[in-house]
Amino acid sequence: MNELTVYSMDGRELTLSETRKSGGEGKIYSLKGNQFLCAKIYYDKSITSELAEKIIAMIKNAPEDPTWSVIGYRSIAWPIDVVFFDREMKRFAGYTMPFIDTKVFKESHTYYDPADRIREFGGTFTWKYLMTAAYNIANAVTAVHQKGHCIGDLRECNILVSPNTLITFVDCDSFQIRDSSTGKVFYTRVGTGEFLPPELHSVNFKDSDHERIYSDRFALGILIFKFLMMGAHPYQAKGPAMDNTPSTEGKIIKGLFPYCDNKNAQPPDYAPPYEIMPLSLRNLFSRCFVEGHKSPSMRPTAKEWLDTLRETIDTLKECGANRNHMYADHLSYCPWCRMNTDYFPQTFFMGHQVLLPFPGSQTALQTFQCAAIWCSTCGVSVEFDFNNCPNCGMSLADMV
Repeated sequence: MNELTVYSMDGRELTLSETRKSGGEGKIYSLKGNQFLCAKIYYDKSITSELAEKIIAMIKNAPEDPTWSVIGYRSIAWPIDVVFFDREMKRFAGYTMPFIDTKVFKESHTYYDPADRIREFGGTFTWKYLMTAAYNIANAVTAVHQKGHCIGDLRECNILVSPNTLITFVDCDSFQIRDSSTGKVFYTRVGTGEFLPPELHSVNFKDSDHERIYSDRFALGILIFKFLMMGAHPYQAKGPAMDNTPSTEGKIIKGLFPYCDNKNAQPPDYAPPYEIMPLSLRNLFSRCFVEGHKSPSMRPTAKEWLDTLRETIDTLKECGANRNHMYADHLSYCPWCRMNTDYFPQTFFMGHQVLLPFPGSQTALQTFQCAAIWCSTCGVSVEFDFNNCPNCGMSLADMV
């Protein structure tokens, strides 16, 4: 394995080892002696004085990571230290950042796409899990915005999600960054059509500067919609108005949100009924995709999404027939049970025995020191000792 020596801003010598991860701008290296950090080293062709200036500005004005101070986990893979090829710090090389285990963290579509999710987790990654992941995304976006930065190219590929709903933003060096000392803005030079608002379609990001705060708000609304509506894009629709508009980008430009009694555009057949959504979230989606289509300032902020999702998560109800069916409090029935497709199937294994407490005891834990049981977090049948699942840490008491 090839090794590379670089130097930190305080003169420390760092030994890097190649990994198999690389991109269009550089390679990712592991950091010898520190399993929690890695480094991005740019190709020579990618290095410019403005890039070095941007990374330094990011380190000086880093967002307050919402999960770091609470559980010691990085929800934003933000640069931590600049590294140089030489000890004199004249040849910029790249930066160190938190290491994210991609064996655990997967791109967000793995979770909101029903086929991917069921293949990976069965029905155990419930609507509550999806809503909590969306909440965590809104939390991280809020932290970035509070420092005057923007994600810029906010999309599913730069958000990684773990099975316990923790999320991490990656590719942070593509963000729109504001230098806190000079006020200079380093603009995002890329965009993804399915997440861009109508006012930014057909613009040339490479040759012109575009503020991305309202773009972030629009893309965040799309991501949250996808998480809660089984991967359906908010502007995907059928009907007469869509006959000559096959692409998602074209539908965004038309701006026909099919969930607001629009006679010329109806939701696609694969989308679940919009009635699953509580009124508070429907109001935000309307502001984002109806009023906010032509008036960007109407789009909800990340903080508004954060607060509304938190309130909704706290009031979700569990179906009596299938504990994987979680639904909003405004409904008197389980909507998932009425759908032709079970998006959160209840897993049953032949030969899997049900563990109940002995008569007179409060829980099965008073009787059994060890058990084989289905862990709803991991999605596997596990054998474990008295307290927790060894794979994810979930309490045995929560599974029986």
